[in-house]
Amino acid sequence: MTQPLPSPYRPEGPVVVRNLMLLAGALDWSEVIQTATPWVQTVRAHPAPFWALERLLQEFPISSPQGLALMRLAEALLRVPDLPTILALTADQLAAADFEHAGEGGKGQGHTGEGLLSQLMARAGALAHHLLAPSAEPHGLLAQLGARAVAAITLRAVQLLGQQFVLGQSLSEALGHAQGERLKQASFSPAGLRYSFDMLGEGARTDTDARRYLASYEVAIDTIAAHTHSPTACEKNDGISIKLSALHPRFEAHQRQRVLTELLPRVWALCQRAAQAYIPLTIDAEECERLEITLDV
Repeated sequence: MTQPLPSPYRPEGPVVVRNLMLLAGALDWSEVIQTATPWVQTVRAHPAPFWALERLLQEFPISSPQGLALMRLAEALLRVPDLPTILALTADQLAAADFEHAGEGGKGQGHTGEGLLSQLMARAGALAHHLLAPSAEPHGLLAQLGARAVAAITLRAVQLLGQQFVLGQSLSEALGHAQGERLKQASFSPAGLRYSFDMLGEGARTDTDARRYLASYEVAIDTIAAHTHSPTACEKNDGISIKLSALHPRFEAHQRQRVLTELLPRVWALCQRAAQAYIPLTIDAEECERLEITLDV
């Protein structure tokens, strides 16, 4: 068994002072201002749409119970196929987060956001306390219709939020949306946008699952390669992000030798496939308890 890694934490004060000293005289601030000014002007002239993640997180920061509930719903709710489970999931998340008294910055001064989506989520969250609370016992048709209405509102709001993370139901659809975004931003971003695509829901429970995910990654690399912008420059092309837990059902520290024996050839084959296609490949750094075995691989 390998030795644990040393603690990565350092006292903040000395680190900041050292970094500032390294920057002293290293930057031409007039050039920085000249470069950044048109970017800032463009962003101000073309504000983000009302469902943009940045606007929503101004109202409900990720560190707040409300922001955490929204992030959980954004990841999970779009993949729930049936209404009863949607109701249960919405009740579990929104009813536990007090949207009614959530203020800007999550400090509890009362919701003051002007964004349409943030107002929608605040109202849906407040209704959830009355209609979807786990302890509540809805009675009659009105209560049932109320719960369904809250679920419908929440689902639509989370769908809009999810667009910040999910470009498409398939890789081909996502590539099409990515190209559309590139065309829209070409006027003020000549270098273009680059994407790293991953697939939601990876997590092998059996070797059959792992082999299926391996095949999916291979197809994804080939699909991205067919849309490359440069056949010889990796940094100019979109890439793929893979999860090691999708490629082995026992991706655990106490299975280290088995993982290195069985998983490593699969990862290396994907790396070779991506390299031959000039496709960037990223290995996701997942849960912290899997960091050391990830580094071993």
